[in-house]
Amino acid sequence: MSSFESRYAAVSRRALVKGALAFGALTGLPATLAACGSSDEDVFGEPGTGNPGTDAATANSTANSTAPTTEPTVSDATAGTTAGPPATAGGATLADSAELTIDFTFTPSGDGRVRNPYIAVWVEDASGSLVRTISLWYRADESKYLRELSRWNSVDGSDATLDTVSGATKAAGSYSLVWDGTDTDGARVAQGDYVVCIEAAREHGPYELVTAPITLGGESFELDLGADGELTAAAVQFVV
Repeated sequence: MSSFESRYAAVSRRALVKGALAFGALTGLPATLAACGSSDEDVFGEPGTGNPGTDAATANSTANSTAPTTEPTVSDATAGTTAGPPATAGGATLADSAELTIDFTFTPSGDGRVRNPYIAVWVEDASGSLVRTISLWYRADESKYLRELSRWNSVDGSDATLDTVSGATKAAGSYSLVWDGTDTDGARVAQGDYVVCIEAAREHGPYELVTAPITLGGESFELDLGADGELTAAAVQFVV
């Protein structure tokens, strides 16, 4: 059952019990039979336990004509929107030829000496789990500053392939990276919804993060990701 269905059921049950209060006032039933507790446990008990709230709700379920007998069909539509694995097209994986090109430009602000930024580029699934770190630029002798890449560090398994994806920092300029559509284990990923992320931070400098949802399937596309501070001209191109 989705969280929406749970919330809907709780609200509907409480509305039913509140209706029982009004019904009791009209019929002279004791108020305790229609009492509404501070929680669902106080109000609703197991059948046969003699819980007053349960008896009242049961007795008035047919009397309260406004109480829905079934949950609304909208719950079926929203049930599939909860966080989880990316939606797939019949479980199909990306074509072997499919690849995603990620372009961006690093343009430092301010005058004088500018330290090269730490930059991470990666792909997450729709639930926020790491799919693949595409590239990570940092100074090995100052790896403590990797913590400044807060979004990348928050993704489980982000440092699992640190040695295979990392490289030295780079100066200002435009860059292009290619993701071959595989996960950290080298397996082709499923068609569906993903998030591409570009994060930059530099010592005594600003922090930037560019993210955008993308849907990978059987059609090629291009998408402008926008800009954030010193990260500009960010875009992706998907080719099948």
